[in-house]
Amino acid sequence: MLAMRPISRVELGAFPTPLERGSDLGEILGIDDLWIKRDDLTGYSWGGNKVRTIEFILGDAIAQESDCLVVCGGPTSNFAALMAAACARHGIAVYQVCYGEVSHREPIALAFSLAAGATVMFTGSANRASMDDAAKQCVNDLRVKGRRPYLVPRGGATVVGALGYAHAAGEFRRQLADVGLRDVTVVIPVGSGGTIAGLVSGFTHDFENENDAGAFNIEVVGVCVSRPPEELSPVINAMATACGGGRGALRSVHCKWRLVDGRGAGFGVCDRHEDMFIDEITRRSRLLVDTTYNGKAMIWLGDSLSRPAGSVVYWHTGGFLAVADRAANRITQPPVKSRDGMI
Repeated sequence: MLAMRPISRVELGAFPTPLERGSDLGEILGIDDLWIKRDDLTGYSWGGNKVRTIEFILGDAIAQESDCLVVCGGPTSNFAALMAAACARHGIAVYQVCYGEVSHREPIALAFSLAAGATVMFTGSANRASMDDAAKQCVNDLRVKGRRPYLVPRGGATVVGALGYAHAAGEFRRQLADVGLRDVTVVIPVGSGGTIAGLVSGFTHDFENENDAGAFNIEVVGVCVSRPPEELSPVINAMATACGGGRGALRSVHCKWRLVDGRGAGFGVCDRHEDMFIDEITRRSRLLVDTTYNGKAMIWLGDSLSRPAGSVVYWHTGGFLAVADRAANRITQPPVKSRDGMI
């Protein structure tokens, strides 16, 4: 196996993120021993899992002396907006390629991208895959103009981006040891596949010389919210293998992983049942839950006939901007006042 080249890292987040008991969410989902890995609290801007990804992508872009970055991300992409914010801090221009067309209502995520100085362009096609070719063309056009662009695909799903979660796996194992958990199932939403690829790589390759940390038995269940599991599985496997390139096997962990289909009504679409379930989670737990990623994964976890037994860790990936956007869309009338004038 070829060794992966050294990758620079820009420190952005506040780590480790908490590993907490999730009895409130567990009660809703019907799981007795539920824990939550709070990567909604990564500490940079509005947080979320992509902070870990961006630390390595941005570090690599700076190391390669790139003066601009071309990122694929739809109008509601938390990732693209967060990338624009991180790049602005380091003086790197961002060109965001979106699918679809300009809307009369600007999603909150897109507003944050623009506020951070990103140049946003639309492909004119509703097909999300249209961003891939358009981004490559943007990179070529920038090079012709003498610029030094760095291309980032949807979700930052690259071998470099996966390093963020390869290192998060070590952080997580230390937390498991602290609370006495050695046999767990991790459930995490999967979009482009970079996050789960990094975790799998970090559970199977020795990134931190921790083979003496005791034995762990970890199953990772990725809930696909965007693409069919059979389409993503070989992509994730290849990314995880390449991410761990040149590193020895992690003998202290027995890891297996699988993908399940959690798309439900479709990517970014909720039917009435899904919408009501996510509202219930919001009311009865302390969590903010988006409908595109975490909501879908939690619905699968609550409804699945093949739900994991034993200790379950739900890996919360964030999505605050999507939560805010959903709330804003529901404001259709002024609040009702009581007789004494109080709201």
